[in-house]
Parts: sequence; C-alpha cells; structure tokens
Amino acid sequence: MIFEHVSAARCFVALTAALALACGPAPAPTPASTPAPTANAEPPHPPERPAPPVRKDGTVYAETEQMGTRVSINLWIGEHTAAQAGAAIEAAFAEIERIEQIMSEWRPDSELSQLNDNAGGPLKPLSPELFEILQRSKLVAEATGGAFDPTFYAVGQLWHFEPGARPPAPETIAEKLALVGWRDIELDPNTGAGRLARPGMKVGLGAIAKGYAVDRASQVLLQHGFGHHIVEGGGDTYVSGSKGGTPWKVGIQRPDRPGSLAAIPATDRAIVTSGGYQRFIEIDGKRYAHILDPRTGWPLDEAASAQSVTLVAANATDADAYATAVAVMGPEQGMAFVEAHPALEAVLLTRSGELLVSKDLRPILVLPPAEADKPPAPDVR
Repeated sequence: MIFEHVSAARCFVALTAALALACGPAPAPTPASTPAPTANAEPPHPPERPAPPVRKDGTVYAETEQMGTRVSINLWIGEHTAAQAGAAIEAAFAEIERIEQIMSEWRPDSELSQLNDNAGGPLKPLSPELFEILQRSKLVAEATGGAFDPTFYAVGQLWHFEPGARPPAPETIAEKLALVGWRDIELDPNTGAGRLARPGMKVGLGAIAKGYAVDRASQVLLQHGFGHHIVEGGGDTYVSGSKGGTPWKVGIQRPDRPGSLAAIPATDRAIVTSGGYQRFIEIDGKRYAHILDPRTGWPLDEAASAQSVTLVAANATDADAYATAVAVMGPEQGMAFVEAHPALEAVLLTRSGELLVSKDLRPILVLPPAEADKPPAPDVR
C-alpha cells in the first residue's frame, strides 16, 4: 500500500491489488440516480477508507512526498488492526506537514520566513516548535565551532546547484558572510519570543528541521500506540522498538550505485546520512558538493570531503545537524569529533572509498559479504 501526498489538505491515495480509491469529493450522482429527499433522512456517512494491507512480516508500509523528498513509514502492527495502523500513519504524515509549514524557508508564508523578514526588528512570539529548534540549533552550532550554523542561509541563497550555474562574485559572498552568526539569534526563554538581531540575517533549517519532523512523526505513532516503527525522510531515519522482537536494520546507501554499503541494527536510535554526491556544482574543473561551509560561504570541495557521512544519535534532530557539521569538518577532523562525543557514532565513506567507523559502532556494523573479509579501517584520531 502507498499513501501518496497529493495536496496540503492531506489527500491520500490508497492502492491495493483490486482497488484504487482516491480521496476527495465523490462525483455528483446523475439526476436519475438521485433519491428523493425524505423529512427524516440522515446525512450520508462518508465511506470508510479501506484498511492498508499487512505484509508477511507483520508490518504496514506507506510513503509520501514531503519536505522536498520521499518520506516513508514502516510499522509493526502487533496486536493492533490494519485500520488503526493506517490512521496512525496518516496522523504522522499530517504532523510532518505541520512542521514543514512552520520551518520551511522555501514557503513565503511559513513562520520561519516571517522570522527572516523581521530580521533586525523587535522580539516576537514564536511557536514552541520553532523556539525549540532554534535553541537546539544554537547548541549544535556552539558544540561544533560553527561548522553547523543555521544563519548560513544569507550566503547560502547565493548558490545554485544545477548544470551551468556559476559561483557568486567574491565581494557578494563576503557581504553576505558578514551576516552569518548563530550568536545573533536572540531567544527569550521567559516569553518564548525570538528575533534575528541584524537586518539581512536569514535562518535556513534544512539541516535540522527534517530530522525534527521525523522525530515528531515518531512521537505521533507512539501516541497512537505503535511503539515499533521506522520513520525515514530523505536519509533521516528514526527507529523505534523492534520488528516482532528482532532489531530493525537501517542500510547505508552507496553513493555510486544501488545497494547498501553496510547496515546498522538499531532500536530507539536515529541514523542520518548526509552527502553531497547527489547535488553539486562544477567550477573550473573542480566539483563542489551542495553542503555549504558557513565559516567560508563556499560549498565543500569534493576532493577534500567525505563521500557520505552517516551519524547515529539518540534522536533524528541531533543526528541531522551533527551529520552536516561532520561533513563540513572533513573525514579526519569529523571522526575525531565523533570519537570525542560518546553520544554520537558515525560511518564515513572517504573519497578513496575507505570506510571509517567509530570504535563503538564497529562491533555491530553489518557489512556485505565482500566487505566483511576486509580488515577494518584504522582509527582516525
């Protein structure tokens, strides 16, 4: 079964082998088939949506398009019914839509866009969700020395990653880079208000809000009684519980071809993969990944960066942000940062194809048969 995102009104299409039922208003009956009204007639009840099919392993799977990427939910139904599973999944997708409307810098009417438009103005009340994510963004920015900085967006807007795109002028980059600075996000915990201190500042939450939305969707599933599930959105994954007592396994995608580099067994953990191999720009014969270094205003030079970074953390919000920061740091410094923070684990694929694995993750990482016979990569300190 697939739930397809069709509109902001949360319209879904449920597909089964014998049925295709689209949501939306039913077609008007023809005059010949319209029954005569009666004085005591009750309004017709909308037909119940068919329950999604349950797969052989006891799970229900659904996917949609949100946040500019594919979002999927796979849950083990246990003692629940398939209809209850379908309702829980729809509620989780609706929560992601709600978070996107708050935090998308691409939507001019979002709360984040309003915050950006008010840069340099007075403190204004923020929703609890936006206040929380800005607080957490500042904590990650401080911990990473600015390798993650949500105020990068002032300079990030200058870059375009499509064929034929050219880099911004150096003086333009320098002008906008002066507006980058996470310390100038001012938040008042007593009132829940916030502002950007300087005119022209802009926040982009693309490297943390997707993880936050995944976490929120997982919370909705828990509230509906489904404690065993996976929520995945464009490489940001949160794993809750197990599949009938067996740990879920999350694969790490190969950047160069279909298939997985390895798999990570996980329970109640987030696994996020960040990489610049899908979007890039070529400048004077050099390729630059779409991930921007907020300290320089330039995208990452592919030759000096990892092909992909997979970060394991307690929640997808943190894993999303730290994966970006580790990618900006580069393989050696990034792995050293992970090893210095016990709450984080990581798998880095270097430009030469070497797999670097943090020491506490190495014993449980599942490698494909051809890779399992290779000696492990040395620790990077």
